[in-house]
Amino acid sequence: MRREVLLEPGQPYRQDLADETGRNLRNIPQFSLVLVLAVRGSKPDRVRLVVVTKDVWSLRLAMGFRFASGTFEYLLIQPSEENLFGTHHGALVQAYIQPETYALGARYSIPRVGGSRILFKAEGNLVWNRESGKPEGSFGSFQYGQPLYSTRAEWSYLTQINWRYEIDRRYVGGRLATFDAKSTEEDDAIPFRYRADVIGGSYTLTRSFGTRTKHDFSMGVEVSRRVYRQDDLSRYAPEAARDFVDFAVPRSDTRIGPFAQVRAYSTRFMRVLDFNTLGLQEDIRIGHDVMLRVYPVFSGIGSSRDFLGAMASASYTFPMGDGITRVFAEGIVEAQPDRIADASLEAGARIQTPRTGIGRLVLDARLLRRFRNYMNRRSVLGGDTRLRGYTTLAYIGADVLSYNLEYRARPFQLFSFQIGPVAFLDAGDAFDGFEEMRMKHSVGVGLRLVFPQIDRSVMRLDWGFPLTREFAPKGPFPGEFVVTFQQAFPMPQIPLRATDF
Repeated sequence: MRREVLLEPGQPYRQDLADETGRNLRNIPQFSLVLVLAVRGSKPDRVRLVVVTKDVWSLRLAMGFRFASGTFEYLLIQPSEENLFGTHHGALVQAYIQPETYALGARYSIPRVGGSRILFKAEGNLVWNRESGKPEGSFGSFQYGQPLYSTRAEWSYLTQINWRYEIDRRYVGGRLATFDAKSTEEDDAIPFRYRADVIGGSYTLTRSFGTRTKHDFSMGVEVSRRVYRQDDLSRYAPEAARDFVDFAVPRSDTRIGPFAQVRAYSTRFMRVLDFNTLGLQEDIRIGHDVMLRVYPVFSGIGSSRDFLGAMASASYTFPMGDGITRVFAEGIVEAQPDRIADASLEAGARIQTPRTGIGRLVLDARLLRRFRNYMNRRSVLGGDTRLRGYTTLAYIGADVLSYNLEYRARPFQLFSFQIGPVAFLDAGDAFDGFEEMRMKHSVGVGLRLVFPQIDRSVMRLDWGFPLTREFAPKGPFPGEFVVTFQQAFPMPQIPLRATDF
């Protein structure tokens, strides 16, 4: 804890550094409560700094799961130790179980290598087929570098490597989905799966300027290879197999090239309660956050094509008492010499009203429109997050429109944990072009629970009821019941879409 304090003995006291120390400590998963206070010193011109923290258990059994439609859709079991032998190293093993596969793996992290500000993190997992018991692949990541640990930090560098070699499956309601081509009369029932072989890496160097308003200039190099292969589809009608590949399988692609990025953002924060968790203090950035990234890719050095890519992201957060309004947008264009291959725009808004004696309202709306889609990317919607009450991940398309309204009552304490009732209205659809959009609506109620001794994240229980009858799931039980972790829709932050690994 002492190493995270940004104030040094003998230097003048600065409230902004004390506040930033508190924010940095709250970002450490081992702390559920952090207070940083200045008290009277031994002389009139001196102050003492008092840091108060409440730890969560360093040795714990973390779990993640989603229970919906009467079945477990996934189960994550993660025994971890956040302070291994008193070294502040983190170690965990994990088992991730899905309907047709399970993965076993481990992660090791060192937040301060040799007492420095250098971060190290490595993870590896093996994937097996549950029915055959044979291995299907693996996935993992590696990180090493020095982050921007403070607004006073001037330099940052980071090396990252990610890989994923496995069979991608689309599950709907906890079962493997099938594809029915429009070009054939019968139900083709092609299993919705394909082999993904993805590996990527990057090196980033950042120079940061400013304090209250930051300007970060970054440059580096990125390398990625994405290879996607469908199953043997010879037993299906040729036109159905062709339609499946055109709709479901992403396009293989290799990219090698430099990038340059500039980001400007405010370092002003507001302290709030009952935003993304319950009963615990949170820090929300207010003001502007703008980013521009340019990345040329060249076939002459091994890429599969030549293009110039650009991404522009922006958000602005307005405080409203102890609530906020955040608007955001992100555009991506990748232009080849003869055409624009990929182009998309995502925009939306988040409103969290000030707390009253009975709680607050949360409105979240967003639109993702892919104008060009050479990489054949798709998004899914339904069930567990933005369209509760419907079958999980039932709707798929290149474009997504959704809006969600939640009433979150003020939480109350039972024993040592927090409970917050919720009521919600959801609407949305995933589609290919606005002419195919068919909005679905649902309402429901739920509970949020926080166990501060274990984690700051909420446990979520939602019971949703579909209002669009023609798309309502069939079953003897009214609506859909979901038990999982995290809020149904997180606070939007730029960049909105990360590299797809």
